[in-house]
Amino acid sequence: MEAPEKSAYVRNMFSSIAPRYDFLNKLLSAGRDKSWRKAAAAELPLEKGGSFLDVATGTGDIAICLIHGAPRADVRVVGVDFSEGMLELGREKVRKNGLEDRIELRLGDATALPFEDGLFQGAIVAFGLRNFSDIEKGLKEMLRVVVPGGRVVILEFMNPENPLFRRLYYFYFRNVLPFLGGIISGNRDAYQYLPDSVLDFPAPAKLKAIMEKCGMQKVRHKLLTFGIVALHVGEKPLRS
Repeated sequence: MEAPEKSAYVRNMFSSIAPRYDFLNKLLSAGRDKSWRKAAAAELPLEKGGSFLDVATGTGDIAICLIHGAPRADVRVVGVDFSEGMLELGREKVRKNGLEDRIELRLGDATALPFEDGLFQGAIVAFGLRNFSDIEKGLKEMLRVVVPGGRVVILEFMNPENPLFRRLYYFYFRNVLPFLGGIISGNRDAYQYLPDSVLDFPAPAKLKAIMEKCGMQKVRHKLLTFGIVALHVGEKPLRS
């Protein structure tokens, strides 16, 4: 679908499933989502202090993970998402964790970030890149708002390379996930979109090439949990 159509569809979809989103993430990832987020958060230089950006923050799990993993009290996180329904739940979660002075969740579009150049020490997007209406535009925006030498971290579902595991994975994604997700969230279409979006997402080597095309250097990736998730890291050049 075209970029504006995809943006509206995804925004409405996530707003509709927001109340059950966190529960379903834990259930459908067999509880692995927390460890994946910790691995991604560890790639950002939190030891330097300063501000970090969480794009497509959803209900704020990565933003909270960054603060809990930060060795310094001067680390701040700004989370951006285009679903107000997700952000409302995220803000409540931030309040319950007592982190209102360290985390700010804002409405915004990943392809047109409302920040000046070089504002953040690093930026991260977890399970949100495939939902961007324009992946390259979103990556360029993330790169724009980090400092020279700053990192951009991407955590995203992938298609497993092992043929046997891939068949099991596809069966789960095509059959079990939409069924369970539909029952619990009341929106089967949303959990049909998930496997479709993963299957259409660039493979790690192609995503690496896209990141480099967008201006990132020192791009690398590693696979997690039998290759169903990949962690990509790129850096903004010190000089343009």
